[in-house]
Amino acid sequence: MKRILIAVAVSAVTMMTALSQTPTPARPAAGGAAPAAATQAGGLGAEGKVAYINTAQFRVGINELKVRLDALNGEFEPKKKEIQALEEEVNNLKNKIQSQGSTVSVQVRNQWVEDATEKEKTLKRRAEDYEALGQKRLGEVSQPVYEKVGKFLEQYCTQRGIVLVLEGGAAQQAGVLIFAAPATDITEDFIKEYNKVNPAGK
Repeated sequence: MKRILIAVAVSAVTMMTALSQTPTPARPAAGGAAPAAATQAGGLGAEGKVAYINTAQFRVGINELKVRLDALNGEFEPKKKEIQALEEEVNNLKNKIQSQGSTVSVQVRNQWVEDATEKEKTLKRRAEDYEALGQKRLGEVSQPVYEKVGKFLEQYCTQRGIVLVLEGGAAQQAGVLIFAAPATDITEDFIKEYNKVNPAGK
């Protein structure tokens, strides 16, 4: 029986933003210096190029999201303990049947088996209900934040001349991202800027 955990599968979210409105930096004239507009740096070395972001860090890095998810974990803690206690009862009964089943009467052993079967059915139903409710609540508390994150990412990239953002974890798993210079990783700076504009609150 797998343990039911409330977690954010943030790394499964793929964020690829193509900003067609972003102006193409002007090329310098032959033998001349690059225009001032083209030399304005965003500090990340990804202007006009592909950048990548690790959304797995949002869970703990974006304060607004962390506060909501921590509160959700607290909300589900009593239910989680209830499931774990029931799971422990089932395991204890199974161990009892294995270790002591041959030392008691057939009637007693059959009763233990029946009890274990009923408890296991109850455990399965409650775990499924718990998981379904957890996924529902997870969407309710996290989706509004992710929508804000998506909009903020568009603004962030537009301001810095970034034309494409790959989600690092998903890109690596898909074999799309084989190498990326550290300067193209905007994760830390993006989280910092988002937290600055969107304080966590209570």
